[in-house]
Amino acid sequence: MPFMRNLPLVLLLAASAAFAQSDRPNILFAISDDQSAMHAGAYGDTSNRTPAFDRIAREGVLFHYAYTAAPSCAPSRSAILTGRNIWEVEEGGILLGILRAKFTVFTLLLEDAGYQLGATGKTWGPGRLEGWKREIFGKKIDTHKLPDAQRRPGLNPVDYAANFDEFFAQRDEDKPFFFWLGTSEPHQRYDIGAWKRAGKKLEDARLPKFLPDAPEVRGEILDYGLEIEHFDNHLGRALRTIEEAGELDNTLVIVTSDHGNPLPRSKCNLYDGGTQVPLAVRLPGTIPGGRKVDDFVSLADIAPTVLQAAGLDVHPEMSGRSFWPVLRSSKSGIVDETRDFVVTAFERHTVARRGGVGYPMRAIRTHKYAYIRNYEPDRWPAGDPDFNAPPQGFFGDVDRGVTKAYLMEHALDPAVRRYYLMAYGRRPGEELYDMEKDPDQLHNIAADPAMSQVKQNLIWKLNAYLQQTGDPRQNGSAIWDSYPFTSPLTRRSVLLNPDWKIEGMPAPLPD
Repeated sequence: MPFMRNLPLVLLLAASAAFAQSDRPNILFAISDDQSAMHAGAYGDTSNRTPAFDRIAREGVLFHYAYTAAPSCAPSRSAILTGRNIWEVEEGGILLGILRAKFTVFTLLLEDAGYQLGATGKTWGPGRLEGWKREIFGKKIDTHKLPDAQRRPGLNPVDYAANFDEFFAQRDEDKPFFFWLGTSEPHQRYDIGAWKRAGKKLEDARLPKFLPDAPEVRGEILDYGLEIEHFDNHLGRALRTIEEAGELDNTLVIVTSDHGNPLPRSKCNLYDGGTQVPLAVRLPGTIPGGRKVDDFVSLADIAPTVLQAAGLDVHPEMSGRSFWPVLRSSKSGIVDETRDFVVTAFERHTVARRGGVGYPMRAIRTHKYAYIRNYEPDRWPAGDPDFNAPPQGFFGDVDRGVTKAYLMEHALDPAVRRYYLMAYGRRPGEELYDMEKDPDQLHNIAADPAMSQVKQNLIWKLNAYLQQTGDPRQNGSAIWDSYPFTSPLTRRSVLLNPDWKIEGMPAPLPD
């Protein structure tokens, strides 16, 4: 700033501060619903076309070890907003719970600092926001709908990108903006068989090894991928709007998902299929691009990171750690050696068990190992097999879908039985996996005497983190099971697929 050279020091400092204030980046936060990291092009999936995400990854930073705080919608979003673990937000840590105004959310801190807020699509929930005097996402726009030619079963009719365009056109150009672009895709209820009309090939489906290699399963993965492409299309349109206005290079773009895919043994599980999420971040000139980072990042780290990017202090209540220094680095691979593990958690999702109880778990993931603690191993992890629970039926913590039905219908087939049991069967109190040898987490080695010291070290590290952050489970509390469900559950999902033969009969009980 040459014009400042002859100013007195006090004016120079004031002018510099004003310049920094006006130069804060816009922020576009794009979040899909139920997408695993492995199903984006930048992570090697050739069956899905995700050019917008791939661009952010190519021109920014791609994280290989990004994890949700919890593999369930509302708890994950609570952690994103508050920068806290799910056990730190009370009823906000369960689906159909309550996020209370006693907790600080980063969006309102941005608004207090002069940011203009906006949102479209899925924000926080399902559940109830209680006690808030302001809209925590600012002005929410869902008025624009998809043209009839673009609609198909399973898709939310909201035209997310068009709603962003309205916000962008009407924004106060003297303020930086924060916009939450949240899609309902690729959440379950797919247009079954849409992959055929789209010209996809079954052999291209990226199939995790904990699911059977059957045409039905591959087809559902491709149908799920089409909804990932739908999300990516809206992201691309939003990026194009910002770029055409000449503001993209002053916009911090963060793209992720709330948790992993909604297939059996993923969502509502602490295996990588349910917890590892895509994450790419771009801000040219500030964040050196073209990098792939292997540091562990939790979505609870989003809030403090965004605050630092906006020039604000991290709120003292936030237990998430800002990865802004990692973004600002020019290094690839492991940037911050202290980011060598991540902790994930799960308490309760739908009404999947008699009494409305959950399946509480905690897990610690390092580059080499994954350790899972199941607090109630006598319960069924996917839900009671003989309890036809609304809205998902038997095994109610697994979303209805073709793969769920396939496993249940072929439960006694010797070729399928092991997959059925991995998804729906009871589990021991402890699980340990060698992630280098067994990335799909098929072989539990927790009982192997040769692994006792490895397991103990992970337990110590996990316990220390849970104790440090005040997890009531450390003191034997099961308070989450006492929280009421705040929304009525219906059988609407049951009626969507009346031809499925599994309705009205219990699944074969797991061994």
